[in-house]
Parts: sequence; structure tokens; C-alpha cells
Amino acid sequence: MAEGWRKHESQMPRLGESEGVLFEDKEIWLHFFRLDSDSHWMATEANGKGLYFGYVVQDGDFENAKWGYFTLAEIAMVPGLLVLCRKTVKRFVDVIAEVMAG
Repeated sequence: MAEGWRKHESQMPRLGESEGVLFEDKEIWLHFFRLDSDSHWMATEANGKGLYFGYVVQDGDFENAKWGYFTLAEIAMVPGLLVLCRKTVKRFVDVIAEVMAG
């Protein structure tokens, strides 16, 4: 996984800063994913030390996907993990529509 995303992460809202924003309107800054499993970790906030708040989809199970916290340490061990730094930060509903369209 390339390290260029760290600079992008430094510009993200800090944990709790988007509290009160509707989930569909939260902005996705970083999108970690696996090409071979349809697993996604979409980060909206960060603490700058590898802790994120965002939306997690495991193995394409969109019905049981959840908002919550995840760490870089737990997802960095996933084989084939890639990260997308959004040049234009997009609303969650737009990103999830793209992901589901596949």
C-alpha cells in the first residue's frame, strides 16, 4: 500500500468533527478496498494516527454493513488492500452508489 495517502489523511476532519451530519451527507476522504472480495472501508474522519470513523462493508454484504471505527492496523493485514485518495471528496451516498454499481 503506497504511503502518499498520509498527506491526504492530514486534511481529513478529525474524529467527531462531522458529528450531526447525516450519514448520507458525510464526506468520504479515503476508500480502502480489496479488488478480489468486494470489501470496503470508507473513511470520513481520522485521528491522524491510524484510527478512522467510516462505513465498512465486508465481502460485499451491504445489508450488514455498518458505520463505526476501524484502525489501519486491522485493515493493513488484509491481503491485496488498496487505498483510494479522493481528489474530489464525495458524499457517502454518491460513493456507495458507485461501489454498488461496481
